[in-house]
Amino acid sequence: MNREKRSVTLAILTLVVYASFLFYDTGAILFPFPLNELIVLIVSIQFLIWNWHAKKSLLVILTTANIFNLISTQFFWSFFMTNEQMEVFVSGISLDLLKIAYYLFLLIGLGIYFLTSTSRLKYLFFGITLLPILFTMFTSIGVFETISFILIALLGYKYTINYPIHLLWFLIGILQLMKVSTLYF
Repeated sequence: MNREKRSVTLAILTLVVYASFLFYDTGAILFPFPLNELIVLIVSIQFLIWNWHAKKSLLVILTTANIFNLISTQFFWSFFMTNEQMEVFVSGISLDLLKIAYYLFLLIGLGIYFLTSTSRLKYLFFGITLLPILFTMFTSIGVFETISFILIALLGYKYTINYPIHLLWFLIGILQLMKVSTLYF
C-alpha cells in the first residue's frame, strides 16, 4: 500500500471509528461531517507535497478548490465570528460567492483530470461526471455530487487516469456519502 492509499484509508477509518464510538454511546450512526472539508484539504495538501513534480497543476487547482470549499462553510466562520456577526454574514452573498469559486476550481480540476488522460473515452467520462456536479450547483442536492465523486474515482481507478489522484476523488466521494447518510438517514 503506497502512502496515498494509506493517507486516504487512515482518514476514512478515523471517521468510521469515531462514528462507531458514537453509535456505541448514543445508538445512532453520526459521522462528524463538518470536518469533511478540513480532512479533504489536509489530504490534498499531502498529495500536493508528495506529487509536486508529477501532477503540480492539477493538485494546485484541486487544493485551491478545497480551500474555497472549506471557507465557504458556516462551520469554518463560526470560529471567527460571534452569533450576531454570523447571522449578518450568512444572510449576505459572501458564502455563495465562495461556493461558486469552489465549483469553478472543481470544474477546472475535473476537466484537467480527465482531459489530460490518455483514455479514448475521456470526453465521455468528463461529460458524465460533469452533469451531476452541475445538478448539485443548481439544485443544492448533495446526492448528485456524491454520485459524481464516486464515479470519478471508479473511472480513474478502472482506467488508471492520473494515478494516484483518483484516491483524492475517492476520499471526497466517501466523505460525501458519509455526510449524506448522516443527514438523510
